[in-house]
Amino acid sequence: DEPTTGMDPSARRFLWNSLLAVVREGRSVILTAHSMEECEALCSRLAIMVNGRFRCLGSAQHLKGRFAAGHTLTLRVPAEKSRSAAAFVAAEFPGAELREVHGGRLRFQLPPGGRCALARVFGELAAHGAEHSVEDFSVSQTMLEEVFLYFSKDQGKDEEEDAEEQKETRVGVDPGPGLPRPKCVSQFLHDPSTLETAL
Repeated sequence: DEPTTGMDPSARRFLWNSLLAVVREGRSVILTAHSMEECEALCSRLAIMVNGRFRCLGSAQHLKGRFAAGHTLTLRVPAEKSRSAAAFVAAEFPGAELREVHGGRLRFQLPPGGRCALARVFGELAAHGAEHSVEDFSVSQTMLEEVFLYFSKDQGKDEEEDAEEQKETRVGVDPGPGLPRPKCVSQFLHDPSTLETAL
């Protein structure tokens, strides 16, 4: 469970190599982590849990291919040409979202499929990039971190729904004839016999 929390990079790399050596011997290792970098480095299969339930299972590549939102396009242009380059990308690749601008470096999120297919992206940039002062570009797959964030946005929703149901069923309110009186969910707060034993 979170084996590398608080470790310096050298110790973390040593632990990673030790775990990989165990796996190469044919043994299984179950690891829980919030570090997607660690998961990609060590895991052949990943499961993402939200509210204590498995939401997906598969290799890192499978999860990125199925749940990631397209690709990331990074352009490098002269700083004064960044508006022209952004307009070019918006016109050629509908749905492209400008995520970052740092001087002459622009990063876009491209939606999957359609007019943003990889072959078309490379073709358009190779053919017309120079006209818009594109010095170089790269296209990369969405990171596993974004897949994790996609699922984690639902964290806590089930608990909120359960809390609403509990509010509707108030303890101590007579539910009516023939219906059982609801039990106190937080019994340990009120019943001294259920308190934790002091050590």
